[in-house]
Amino acid sequence: MTDGESVLRKHRLELLATGGTDRKIRKWLDDQQMTRVWRGSYHQGKRLEPWVELALSARAAAERSDAGLVLSHAAAAALLGMEVLTRDWKTVDFTRDGRRGGGVDGKRRVHIRRLDPADATVVEGIAVTTTARTALDLALAGDFEQAICALDAALRMGVTLDEIHAAMDRLGRRRGIAMLRAALPEADGRSESVGESRSRALMLTWPEIPRPDLQREFFTPAGALEARVDFLFGGIVVGEFDGESKEKKGFDAAARLKRDTELMDRGLWPTHWRWKDCKEPDRLRTKLRDALRPHGLLLDSSSRGKCSLNSGLQPDAR
Repeated sequence: MTDGESVLRKHRLELLATGGTDRKIRKWLDDQQMTRVWRGSYHQGKRLEPWVELALSARAAAERSDAGLVLSHAAAAALLGMEVLTRDWKTVDFTRDGRRGGGVDGKRRVHIRRLDPADATVVEGIAVTTTARTALDLALAGDFEQAICALDAALRMGVTLDEIHAAMDRLGRRRGIAMLRAALPEADGRSESVGESRSRALMLTWPEIPRPDLQREFFTPAGALEARVDFLFGGIVVGEFDGESKEKKGFDAAARLKRDTELMDRGLWPTHWRWKDCKEPDRLRTKLRDALRPHGLLLDSSSRGKCSLNSGLQPDAR
């Protein structure tokens, strides 16, 4: 995930010093030649992707905030390069250690909570919560899907479960801790994207869907890696989340067909979904049910907890 570091950002005073006027600034904004990221801070061109805009807003907000405020939640994630799920890409969150104060001022939200020095770090001169603390804050502030995505992201970036548990202990009692404790055992750093994490979070709430194995690898007879699949159900059905990252790597329709053919030659049955299916969970649930039913892999509620990730046929692992 890019954090917008390379995007040219200028303050109003810089623009005025180089021949700009407030009237010109308003016109540039109206003509979408420039975008406001924070009060008095702008970047050239139209609005960028939400996480890039948030990173720019977070930097600008931090530069104009009091000492002791630490960027947190999605704003911290944007600067740390964490790929997370959030329903709000516009608000810049800060956390300050203490007991009183806080609140919302426009697009700035300040949380007054326990903040141990071990839970803060510095990114390019800006104080932000650590990856572990950021994941916990996002998990506590959202639902089960957001929690899984945040925790997966932290593990994917190299944070250990011991570090997450230590950060939890430093938090003390917090609203939402029960949901966090339910999500933490399900966190898995093998999920390679927020789309895969959100897909799995949804699957975990559907009792008829068996738990998938993640990132299973298949090799040629010569020992070369032929394919790694996002999800594998019962050793038979392959699930693939097709996100923008795959498209950027050249995974077009022709490449997908070729890969699916190779998987089917192995006796595997691939099914694909995209982000829009995650945003409309019934669509994803139907796709999975239709893919699993012919192979007898749908579960009843009594067998869900007994499902083994290693049941059924297995790929050749080397």
